[in-house]
Amino acid sequence: MKATKVLGMALLGMSIIMASCTGDQGERGPKGDSIKGDSGAPGKDGIACWDTDKSGVGEPSEDINQDGVFDALDCQGAPGNDGQDGSDKPNMEFYFQDGFKGYDGTHDAYISGQATFTNFGGNHVFRVSHDNNNQTIKRNSVIRFAGIDDITTDLVEGSETCTDGFYINKATLYVYLSSYTKTGVGIYQPAIQLYCGFYNGGTNDPMFEQMEATWFLGNADTNWFVEGGQSFLFDYGLNTGNDDYIVPIQFNELAEGSGTVGWVAIPLPRSLMNQWICNPEENKGMRLRIDETELNSDEVVLEFISSDNPNKMDLRPLLVIETEDVDPAAGKMAPSSKAKDWDSMSYEEKMAPLYRYFAAKEAN
Repeated sequence: MKATKVLGMALLGMSIIMASCTGDQGERGPKGDSIKGDSGAPGKDGIACWDTDKSGVGEPSEDINQDGVFDALDCQGAPGNDGQDGSDKPNMEFYFQDGFKGYDGTHDAYISGQATFTNFGGNHVFRVSHDNNNQTIKRNSVIRFAGIDDITTDLVEGSETCTDGFYINKATLYVYLSSYTKTGVGIYQPAIQLYCGFYNGGTNDPMFEQMEATWFLGNADTNWFVEGGQSFLFDYGLNTGNDDYIVPIQFNELAEGSGTVGWVAIPLPRSLMNQWICNPEENKGMRLRIDETELNSDEVVLEFISSDNPNKMDLRPLLVIETEDVDPAAGKMAPSSKAKDWDSMSYEEKMAPLYRYFAAKEAN
C-alpha cells in the first residue's frame, strides 16, 4: 500500500516536471462584431511556473489566481490572439432576371408602327427596327423591371431613409442581341446608335403592361403621351424631352449582312435608378429605338432575347445593380472612389458584373 502511494507521488512529480514552463496557449480573443466590431480582448500573459530553480522539482512560482494554493491553475498560457475587427456592411450586387431565384418582374415588348393595334408582349424576342423606304415599318421596344425596390430591405436600416441609406455605384442592363440584318445598296454601317429613353415618373406617362402595350397604348386604359411609346418627359439624354441617351452597337461587318452580336451592355443613370428604387411608383421603365437619321442602310432589324423565351433562359434581359452601403455618421457620403467612368472602362470591366452573375448562378 505504501509502495503504491510512493509510486503515485513519483508519477505525479514526473507529470509536473514534464509540463511546459510556458503553460498552455491562452484562448483566442473573441471575434469582433460583424458590422462595427472592436478587437477582441487578448488572452492573459503566460508565466513560467514549473521547475523554476532547475532542480528537477516543479512547483508554482506564484499564487497567481490568489486562491491560497500553489497548483497548476496558477500557470497561465501565452497571450491569445486579438479578435478580428468587424467591418462595415459590404458592397452588394443585385441581379434581376426572370427565372432567377423566383424573380418574374421583367416586362418587355415591342410595338409596331405597321401593326398599331397588335400586342407583341409574349414573343420570344423583342425587336427594334427601321426602314428608310417605308416609314411605317418601324418597331420600338419597351422594358421595365418591377420590384427592384425590394433591395432596400437589405440596405436601409430603421433609422435611415432610402436616399441616404446606400449609393448605387453602377447599374447595367444587359440585353442579348441574337440576330440582326442590314440591307441596302452601297451600305456602310459598321455601328448604329441605340436611342434609350427613360420614363422617369412623368404623370403623363402610363405604367405600361407587357401584354397590353401597342403602338398607341401603354396599357389597356391609357395611351402613350405620343404614339410609339414617346414620353412626356425624356430627360436623361443631352436634351430635355428627347430620348437621345445613346448606346452604340458594333456590327461584325461594314457592309450589308446579318449575324449575332451577343450581349449588349447599357449603362443606366445612377440617379434614375435611385429614383426608381426609392419611389417604385415612378419606375415606368424605358424605350429603345433606332433613329432613322443615323442609318445609311435601307433597313436595320435588331432582335433581342425576351424575358419570355423558354429555350434561352440565361440570355433573358438582366439588370445588375451594384450598391455601396453608407454610414452617414462615419462621413461616408460619396460613392466609392474606385468607381470608374463608363467610357473609361474596358470591355472586360463592362462585362464583369455579367460574368459574376453567371458565377453566382452556377454556384446556386
